[in-house]
Amino acid sequence: MSRENRSKYAILGFLDLMPMSGYDIKKFASCSLSHFWNEDYGHIYPTLRALEEAGFAVVSASPGEGRADRKVYAITESGRAELRRWLPLDPARANFRNELLLKVFFASRLPADRLRAMLDAEAEAADRSIAELRTIEPHLDGEAAAGGPSGAEARFQRMTLRFGLGYYEAIRNWCRETKEEL
Repeated sequence: MSRENRSKYAILGFLDLMPMSGYDIKKFASCSLSHFWNEDYGHIYPTLRALEEAGFAVVSASPGEGRADRKVYAITESGRAELRRWLPLDPARANFRNELLLKVFFASRLPADRLRAMLDAEAEAADRSIAELRTIEPHLDGEAAAGGPSGAEARFQRMTLRFGLGYYEAIRNWCRETKEEL
């Protein structure tokens, strides 16, 4: 049984915010969703073509700055209807895979100092992610005031931001606790 392409809903959501090129979507996803949802060009461009073929998006040419014309996609009414149909459905259960946890599970075969180094590295990565997320929240209100996401959109985006902060704080704390237990 094939799995449904959930990327199409992320991309429809972006296009519902504003018309975007594939590059714009990648850039926006990288700075807004990357802590919980990844989109790469290998998914974005084929998905945009499929959305256009399904009538969920339309494409227009926009003059490129010193380059070829850019393809800019906009959501259609049927695309908005598809997004509205999908949003209230129960989300698919996340397929959680964490290589560090796999290694900890088998860590009786690993020198303790090597495991401590892995835990330190993971805690430092979590700290970097926390610091990055903390720089985003002030921009949500500023962007809403400057014509970016509406106040309601910024509110929901802050909710996902708080999840990210809690997630990375939990990882950092678990790493510290596990290291102490060693």
